[in-house]
Amino acid sequence: MKKYLPAVIVILSLIMVMAPFASSASTVTMPPAPATLPSVHYYYNGTKESITDADWTAFFADVIQNTSYVKYNFNTSTQYLIVYDLNYTGMNPYGLQFLVALSEIGTPTLKNMTTAFEITEHEGSQVTSGGKALTNIEALNLGAYPGFSFSKPVVKPLSTEYLYVGILVAIVAGMVVLYYVFNRKK
Repeated sequence: MKKYLPAVIVILSLIMVMAPFASSASTVTMPPAPATLPSVHYYYNGTKESITDADWTAFFADVIQNTSYVKYNFNTSTQYLIVYDLNYTGMNPYGLQFLVALSEIGTPTLKNMTTAFEITEHEGSQVTSGGKALTNIEALNLGAYPGFSFSKPVVKPLSTEYLYVGILVAIVAGMVVLYYVFNRKK
């Protein structure tokens, strides 16, 4: 038994280190947008305003797909989930922040929608990365949907890459040390 102890220790160490990476949690499927987006209504100065499919299409084409605003290139079939819920029947929390900002600005023109986007970009999102809550624009630039807490950044910050390299180096160094400790001649 003593002969196999080093191998057992190494295997158990690897299992303990790699267990968090082998999570069995499934990711949520992001459904594509319907052929026509439903209109969204809000009030500005007591007047009911509507954001139509054409308004959303223009906004996403000129703002969300514009790299001077959002650095990440979202999949065009699911990009509307930035503001809509998963069923495309209502707004997610970020979409509601956007609507509140727009209701204080005016009608749903492209200029007003862009201004509402700029107002909400530094507000808190539902997304966290590395235990830190991200702002809406940080989440968008990293490829996450700011209105969904389950959405994770697609573009990992450089510090995360360094973390993975450090873990790998520690594992290899630990294996080398254990090899020489348990295989030395007595």
